[in-house]
Amino acid sequence: MNSATDYRPNYAIPPGAVLDEHREAAGLTQMELAQRLGFSVKHVNRLLSGQEPVTPETALKLEAVFGLPAHVWLGLEARYREHLAREAEQEALVRELHWLEQLPHRAIARLGWIPQRLRGIELVRALRAFFGVGSLDYLPEVWGRLQAAYRKSAAFQSHEWALLAWLAQGEREAEQRVCQPFDAGALRAALPELKALSRLRGTDFVEPLMARCAQLGVALVFLPAPDGARVCGATRWLTKDKVLVQLSLRYKTDDQLWFTLFHEFGHVLLHGKREQFIDFANGHGASDAEREADEFAGRQLIAPSALTAFIAAGDFSRGAVEAFAVAQGVSAGIVVGQLQHRRVVPFNSALSKLKTSFRWAHEDRAA
Repeated sequence: MNSATDYRPNYAIPPGAVLDEHREAAGLTQMELAQRLGFSVKHVNRLLSGQEPVTPETALKLEAVFGLPAHVWLGLEARYREHLAREAEQEALVRELHWLEQLPHRAIARLGWIPQRLRGIELVRALRAFFGVGSLDYLPEVWGRLQAAYRKSAAFQSHEWALLAWLAQGEREAEQRVCQPFDAGALRAALPELKALSRLRGTDFVEPLMARCAQLGVALVFLPAPDGARVCGATRWLTKDKVLVQLSLRYKTDDQLWFTLFHEFGHVLLHGKREQFIDFANGHGASDAEREADEFAGRQLIAPSALTAFIAAGDFSRGAVEAFAVAQGVSAGIVVGQLQHRRVVPFNSALSKLKTSFRWAHEDRAA
């Protein structure tokens, strides 16, 4: 306990009990009190039993009858109602404990999204705050629209709650990101500039990429997915002027990262603002929109005609791949990834060493 203001008693005095004491001290019957207040006897009886609240108008009348200031009556009423609300809230929290069997609270605690070592109703409170709901019972309705973006069943599975936790955290982070109004033309014009950042060493691209995207109206969020959420990326419009592009780095190599990013850019530029897309591992090409986004990503990262000519030349030496990557303004890893995708170069090729691999900070801590 830090101070006296932290103390919160587990009881509250009903205003009606104080009123009844004043009535008896004044020698008034309930009928006489009703006459002085201009109320019915039934109304006074309800006041005394706590069934009727002390309103500001009632408090002023009680001040006139008993001399106790209106603010005292209102303070008693406020504390009593807060006490009742907290009791009801405690009961609601207990009723929501069953959600702990469904929600991936351990996984999201390991990621630092909620405090660790919470138990029982305190964990329920933390999950309410995390998902931004007044009750965990509201979750299916609140997140059902997102669920409908990728499946039709009304029942959530455990891995889907992990996915929705990932989406919820992405939204929280994006809301804190200051972005300029979205400009489709500017984003399209900036694509060569953005892909050139792939040539920076290691993770040096992250900060300039997020900053440039914010200038274009795109809140770019890199976020590890909780266990069970087999997701690569997602695109959702937060407002008409701000779009969230969220990446999980599921495969943790630069070719996959940049292809997924440009796949999401494809959704942003080709598809409507009312649509939302969740892209899963090995899930590209499942619909016309996904195929269009795939084609967009491949076309924007490497010019198709140039890639066709490079493959036809047949020189896949390290030097040739690096020179071609420079000419296309992308990392060598992206070129290797495209060659492997087309089965021109095997996945176990030594060229795979040209790819950059990534790890999340929490994975380094756990190692």
